[in-house]
Amino acid sequence: MLYTIGRWAWSLRQAPLNVQLAALVAAAALAGTLPLAVNEYWVRVAVFVLVNIGLASSWNVIGGFAGYASFGHGVFFGIGGFVGAISIVRYELPLAVAMLLGGLVAGVIAGLFLPIFRQKGLYFALSTLAVMLIFDTVLQQWPYTRGLREFDVGWTVTLPYSLLQYFYLFLSLVTVLIASVMWLAKSRIGYALHTLRKDEVLASSIGIRVLQYKIVAFVFSAIWPGILGAAFAPFLSFVSVQSVLDMKFTLNMILATIFGGAGTVLGPILGAVALSAIDQLTWGNFLSYHRLIYGALIVAIITFAPGGLMSVFWTMTRKTPVMPQTPIAVAKTIGRQGQ
Repeated sequence: MLYTIGRWAWSLRQAPLNVQLAALVAAAALAGTLPLAVNEYWVRVAVFVLVNIGLASSWNVIGGFAGYASFGHGVFFGIGGFVGAISIVRYELPLAVAMLLGGLVAGVIAGLFLPIFRQKGLYFALSTLAVMLIFDTVLQQWPYTRGLREFDVGWTVTLPYSLLQYFYLFLSLVTVLIASVMWLAKSRIGYALHTLRKDEVLASSIGIRVLQYKIVAFVFSAIWPGILGAAFAPFLSFVSVQSVLDMKFTLNMILATIFGGAGTVLGPILGAVALSAIDQLTWGNFLSYHRLIYGALIVAIITFAPGGLMSVFWTMTRKTPVMPQTPIAVAKTIGRQGQ
C-alpha cells in the first residue's frame, strides 16, 4: 500500500506543472468540504492551519529553495496586518484592495533588507532578526500603529464576514500561493535558487547572478506574508504590535518548513498540518506537558530525519529522499540567459 502511494507521489512529483496544478485544485476542493464535517471550533483551527501553511510556504522560497534562513520574515506578516487594518478602518477600502496593498508594502519593505543580502549563513540569519527587532521597536513607538484615537493601543477591525467566508478566503489564498511556488520551483528562477543552495560559488562561476536571484526570492517570500497579514487583520479583529509581530509567527514558519522538509513544495504543508495536529493533541490531552512533548517531537524529527517528514515518507515508500537538484547544464543555461 505504502509502495503504491509512493509510486503515485513520485510520478506526480515528476509530472508537468499543469498536472501538478490540477492535483492542487483537487486537493483544495477536497479541503473545502471540511466545514461540512466539523464544527465551528475546528473550522477556526483550520483557518490558523491555512495561515501557517501559507507563511511556511512563503519562507520556504528563501529559506528552503535558496538556503538563506531568514529570522525576520514575521515583520512582513505584521506589516501586512497593519496595512490591512489601516486601509479598512481609516480609508474604508475593500478587503481585496487592502490585501494587495499589504503585499505591495511588504515587498517594498523587503528592499530595506538589501544591505544584508551579501551576507551568508549565521550572519544573514542574525541580521534579519536584528532588522525585525528594529521594526518591532519602531512600530511600538509610532502613533500611526495605535489606532484612530489617542488612547488606542491598536486597530479594531470588523467586517461583515462569517467564519465560513474567512475559511474559504484563506483556502483560496493559500491555493494560489502554493500554485505560485510550484511555478517558481519549475522555472529557471527555481533552478537558479537550488543551485545557490548547493554551491553559491559554483552558481556565480557559471554566470548566475547570485544577488539578483536572492533579491527575487526574498521579495517573493515577503509579498505573500504581507497579503496574508492583511487578510488576517479582520479575522483577528484587533491588530497591535503584540498580536501580529509576535516572534511565534517567524518561528512557526521556520519550524513547519524544517519539520516537513525544506526545499520541497509539500514539506511546509505537511509540516504546518503535522505541527498544528501535535499542538492540538498535546493541549487537549497533556496540558501540563504540552511544551515538553511538542519540543521533544520537533527535536526528534530534526535529529533523526534532517530532511523532515518528506524524507521519512520517501524512506517508508522505498524511495531515496532526493532534494531538488539542479543539472549543471540547466544552471549554465540560466547563467547565460541572465547575462
